[in-house]
Amino acid sequence: MMGDMKNIKDITEQELGALRVITFDIDGVIIPTGTQLQENADGTELHMKSKQLSRQFVENLKELKKHLKLNFSSGRNILYLKSLVNEIFDEDIFLQAENGNISWFEGKLTHSSHSADYFQKLKIIRERIKGMIAGGDKRIRGFEPKMFILTSHSDQMEDIPNLVQEVDPEGELYCLWTNEGYDIGSKSMSKGKGIKKLARHLGINPKEIMTTGNNYNDAEMLKVGTGVTVEPVRVEAQYFIEHQPDELGGELLAEFLLDYYRKRA
Repeated sequence: MMGDMKNIKDITEQELGALRVITFDIDGVIIPTGTQLQENADGTELHMKSKQLSRQFVENLKELKKHLKLNFSSGRNILYLKSLVNEIFDEDIFLQAENGNISWFEGKLTHSSHSADYFQKLKIIRERIKGMIAGGDKRIRGFEPKMFILTSHSDQMEDIPNLVQEVDPEGELYCLWTNEGYDIGSKSMSKGKGIKKLARHLGINPKEIMTTGNNYNDAEMLKVGTGVTVEPVRVEAQYFIEHQPDELGGELLAEFLLDYYRKRA
């Protein structure tokens, strides 16, 4: 797979000069994976603990936003994204939550539209998974609060993808492993469509938006924009960035871009 991709160090100055936006995925890209989530069987208590951006990365973002608009695209909910970037949040910060379903552009929140049948399917899947929790299945820890997609935190297990297929024989839903559980949502919306929406909003070509990612829900976004994968073994892109296991590819990409802008100054 790596043979078809180029190292980010091989990107041309012309390509870098054309960039107007950098889009960061979150988990495993700019924060370490490892969200702790535990929900009790009846859903009345939810404990959730996640990582934060490093101090150095926040300082790098402050410098980077002098050159590029910053977008953060994630399967996470919009409140989490807003709290993650509060320190640098202004009109040049864009947020796209729940795999492209919710967008925050310059003070305006918009979202995708789905049928009652779609939400009914998600409800059935959620109730069935809750039944598994109530039955003592310790592999499932609970659900993240979301509006337009369903995210269950669990071990990797065939039971959940099989359940989605059973409830959705029409194949309208995706069920993607996130390293911490499963994102379940409509195939009609994706992070890639979110990037196209941002490009239309800004009046630019999607290739003027650099996109980063490390997982299956990032695949379309990496193709739509000028993609940089931080996990080339898992998901392809035009470019990849090398990093050690204790390094975050998104942090290294920010440093790479800053080196370019500093040399131009």
